[in-house]
Parts: sequence; structure tokens; C-alpha cells
Amino acid sequence: MFEEFPDDEPPRVWTREEADAWDALAEEERRAQLPPDERYREQFGADAVPDEAWLAAALTEDAAVYTQDLAVQADRMRILADAHRIAALLTAYERAKIDLAHRFGSSYGTRAGLGAQAFFRSFGLQTGAHPAAVAGEVDTGLILRDRLPLTWRAFQAGDASWNRMRTVAREAEGLDAEHWAAYDEVAAVKVVSSTRLKDDIRKARARLDDEAAAKRARSTHERRRTSLELGHDGGVAFVAEGLAAEWVPINDALHRAAVAAHGAEGETRGIAQLRHDIALDVLRNGLQAPAADDASAPQRKPVQVQLILTVPALAWLGKTKEQAQLTGYGPIDLETAKALAGTATSFIRVLTDPVTGVRLTMDRKVYAPPADLARWVRIRDGRSRFPGSTTAPHLADIDHAREWQHGGTTDAANLVTLGRTDHNLKSAGLFTEGSVEDDGTVGWNEAWGHHFSDPPNDPLDPAPPELLPPPSDDDRPCPF
Repeated sequence: MFEEFPDDEPPRVWTREEADAWDALAEEERRAQLPPDERYREQFGADAVPDEAWLAAALTEDAAVYTQDLAVQADRMRILADAHRIAALLTAYERAKIDLAHRFGSSYGTRAGLGAQAFFRSFGLQTGAHPAAVAGEVDTGLILRDRLPLTWRAFQAGDASWNRMRTVAREAEGLDAEHWAAYDEVAAVKVVSSTRLKDDIRKARARLDDEAAAKRARSTHERRRTSLELGHDGGVAFVAEGLAAEWVPINDALHRAAVAAHGAEGETRGIAQLRHDIALDVLRNGLQAPAADDASAPQRKPVQVQLILTVPALAWLGKTKEQAQLTGYGPIDLETAKALAGTATSFIRVLTDPVTGVRLTMDRKVYAPPADLARWVRIRDGRSRFPGSTTAPHLADIDHAREWQHGGTTDAANLVTLGRTDHNLKSAGLFTEGSVEDDGTVGWNEAWGHHFSDPPNDPLDPAPPELLPPPSDDDRPCPF
């Protein structure tokens, strides 16, 4: 752009310094119009990596915009990687089912069969994922790929994340077959553009099938369950999943009971603490009482709430700093363990090697050897011995590492604890268990040749040297 001067005004004469300044400003303006990566290349003479490209931004706003663009591009790459990962997972799952059906029988090639469970465990052990998480991704991926192809295409193109895909698949549950195509058309658009995906998808589903809500409620009722999620610092989360119509009134009643108890004289606990303690009392006392005639499960029998706790005797006496072990959870602090042990009505004494800390034997309080031996194996193992399993030993089966029909013996060296599904997988030949090593490690082989190892439960600490008897100089052989 050229500046026009009046005829009666002579043009201004620029000094060299002013001319250079104008040239520099023009060059900066030109450079500012370049994309940051090209700007970086001009300024530094090399291509920029993402962590460096922001250095070439002329203004703070430029840098902010460009780095956000980089983050968005990286997120898109993550979505594309997820799309490739899920597609590969589905292919691997289907090939595994075909293989197992060919080798073991057609029942092993179904989703409900042991073959699917074997795949979920094998894949989970190879990738560090929980088998239930693998199963969930397979089920969701199959719904999207086979029943919602337009939505699946958006995922494969990198236009929507895996989390949004899971929302679409979850909200489709309960739809009649004739509505799937119409739902897919709406979902393929909403999954890319909607900022309120869950609400928009739910409304779209309701317009297509007004009976879907009732079907989903029935499905939710079928999936009802409770679970225990292990936390930190000795804590857990007890989770109940079921119909809102059943649990919301219970939650309200629990809150009212806590508020009423909070008003009692001398009560110092907060509402949240009282809610927890009242729920604990109700569950504990309810389990120990006979079922009422109108109960959901009137045939159930009263059961005692049992705590299985291992407390090292030397730690109890203050000689070592070992932690106690709560079966089904793990280590807890000794102060809590002492408080819990103070309410115990009986103890089982477990002896350990004073040098290595390896458990050796236990009191024979029960005459029948099988029951006593099973108790010892559960105490020794501390959990199911399938790799990755956290099933508590008292909820697991006792299994022969080397099968009885193949010459395995019924003794502590050949017995391990196994969760029921893992036990069934082993019995079916989908996983084979090696012998128990001298250090307690159990080896496992699966149907496709992968090998996994399960290390033993942590041994107790050995006794301090000052508590050991002095070594004897008598090296004569024993006379027996």
C-alpha cells in the first residue's frame, strides 16, 4: 500500500536507520503470516518438533493457539490409534474363537463359553488389562462394527473418541432390531457434533422406541451385582449396582437414619461417617440373621461375618516392623490389626522358618487331614494363584497343580488355590498349570503358547538375628 502526499508537500526523506526499521517490520509481518512450523524453519534453520514449534510464534496468542492445535492433533492421533486397536482386538477375538472351536469343540467358540474367557484372560495378561475390561471392549466393539456401521465409520475416521463410542453403544441397549438403522443414522451425526451426547442420544432413542426404557430397566435388573473395589490406606469401596427404584429409597432412608443419629447427645461422627456405620451394621446384622419370609432370597441361610487376618507374632511384640495381612485386601497397619484381633474368638497359629520367613506348618486343630490341609494351603497362598487374580483364598477352590489323574499328589507342595472360572479353564485344557517351583512360583501356559508366571505371596520377614539361637559347633551327623 502506497501513501499519497499532497502536491504542495514534498515527499519525506527517510534515513537509512528508518528504512531498515521499516524493512524489518515488513519482514516480521511477512513471517507472522507463516504457519509456526515454517516460521521456526526460517528462524532456526531446522524443522521443529512439536515441543519446539511454539518458540517460533511471534505473539503469545500465536503460541497459545498453536499449542492447542498441537494438542488437538495429538488427541486425534490417539483416537485413530484406539480405532486401530479395537479393530485389531475384534479380529484377534474372532480368530481365537474359531481356533478354539476347531480344537476343543463348537461350544468353545461362543461368547458365553470358556473359550471367550480364555481369550480375555490371555489378552489381559499380555497387555496388563483386566479380563472384564477386555470383554467390555470386545462387546462394545462388536455392537458398533456389526450393528452401527455408520457410527463405527466415524470412529475409524478419527472423528469421535472411544469414550463417545461406548456411550452410543450403551444407550442402544434395549432397542428393537427394526430401530437400529435409524438409531445409527442419528448417532453417527451426534457422536461427532453433540456437546451433550448422552442426553441427545437418550432422547433420540426414546423417539425411536418408547418401550426401550422398560427394556433397559429389565436389563439393568438382570445385571444387578455388588462388588468390592480395593483402595489405598486400608480402604475399599463397596458398590451396589441395581435399579434406581430399589436403591434410591434405601439411600434416602440411610440418610434420614444418619441425620437422626447425629442429633443424639454425645455423638461426634459426621453424617457421612454415620451413613457408613449404619449401613455396615445393617449388612453385618442382616447377614447373621435368618431371612424373613418376604425377603428377596428367603431360602438363604444365616452366615457369620468372618475376618481372616495374619498378624506376625514378632511384629506384635515390637521386634519387627512387618505389616499384618488382611485376606482379600492386603497389608494393613499393625494398630488396626491389633484392634481387630482383640475381637477374635479363635486363632490359628502359623509357624515360619526363623531364617527365611517361609511358612512351614500349623497347628493341627482339625482331625480330618483334608480340611486342615486345605486351610493351610489357603493361608499360605493368600489369594488365587492364577496370574492377575485377586480372588481371596477362602472364596477359591483348592486345585492340584499336577492333575490327580496324571500322578499329582494331594500335599501342600502340589496344591494351590484357584478361582472357580480359572479352575474350569484349567480343567478344560485352555490353560495348563506347571508344577509349583521351590520358591512358590506357579507357571501357566495358555492355548496359544504364551507362558505366564504367578509369584508366591510375600513371605513374612525372618526373625532378627539377635533372636536366633547361636550357631552350634557340633557338626556330627544326626543318629537317625
